Amino acid sequence: MIDFKKRIQALFKGASIEYALISSYESLRYFSGFKGLGGAYLLLSADGRSRLYVTELEAPDAQDANYDELVVVEKTKNFQDEVLRSVGQEASKGVLGLEDESVTLSFYEHIRKYNDRWAGISQVIEQLRSIKDEDELRRIRGAISVAEDSFKEVLEEVKPGVTENHVAAELEKAMKERGAEGVAFPTIVASGERAANPHATSSSKKIRDGEVVVIDFGAQYEGYDSDLTRTVFMGDVGRMMKRCFDAVRETQNTCYNSLKVGQPLSEVAKLAITNLAKYGLDKYYIHSLGHGIGLDVHEYPYLSVTSKDHLSPGHVFTIEPGVYIPGVGGIRIEDDFLAEEKEVRRLSSLPVVP
Repeated sequence: MIDFKKRIQALFKGASIEYALISSYESLRYFSGFKGLGGAYLLLSADGRSRLYVTELEAPDAQDANYDELVVVEKTKNFQDEVLRSVGQEASKGVLGLEDESVTLSFYEHIRKYNDRWAGISQVIEQLRSIKDEDELRRIRGAISVAEDSFKEVLEEVKPGVTENHVAAELEKAMKERGAEGVAFPTIVASGERAANPHATSSSKKIRDGEVVVIDFGAQYEGYDSDLTRTVFMGDVGRMMKRCFDAVRETQNTCYNSLKVGQPLSEVAKLAITNLAKYGLDKYYIHSLGHGIGLDVHEYPYLSVTSKDHLSPGHVFTIEPGVYIPGVGGIRIEDDFLAEEKEVRRLSSLPVVP
């Protein structure tokens, strides 16, 4: 059972504000359980009260959300104007917290008409959402289980002559049939030279014998995401790709085994580079080591060399080293992990060997 009041109290404890206007999909779900895809704002006050504003279109989705007051704005009125006018009047005597990293310039110009005393709260919310409680961990474990079981089922579809799009579609179908609300992100299936692009989109290209196939996928389960990547060999992929695979697998294990609660995450990110450098592959490693997962598939904390974050109990995150050689192919292995009070635990259990 989610304690939304406790989450609201934690927000005001961490920010010097009297009110907060929640506008992003992830934060709306975090503070109220609202699952609508648009047309909603949540006004929170320091006394713990909450008011959910929705359009008539989103009103049915509001029935299962948690709030003290519901305001449905008629379709004949401008939704944003009506909400911001109401919020401005309510919060006129205090500082209003805004999700400054997600609101638009238009939104900002509108709110200034009614309240020019505001403070950014995006980072405070990111910090709160990064520490997962038991209910959130249950959902993330569910998302991982759905994704892993689906991958095992669809793996036999990954073969020469089959298109990348076919594999992606079958994997997404399998996840939904196993209870996923949807996918955490569009599934990536990249084969051959296309595997050298970390964010390649699946295509109509047919998989060929002798190629590597990078499959990056995740399920959304009760609002929470998983994020996994496996690299599959289509027969003999050659000495270079095998060497890259061994280096990436070793790097992931080395980084995982080095993690300690309280450790600066920049340290483990640098370790990945150092380990790949032993193989002369560090120049082909072009992204950060990992990121948090939860209501969003990419969220705080971030495992990068520039990160100022430290690993804390409750953090759920990925470790995903990769090597990408233009004109040849790429290798990536990604798993999901949980920082507990005294140790770091691997949550995913999908076999890594192609």
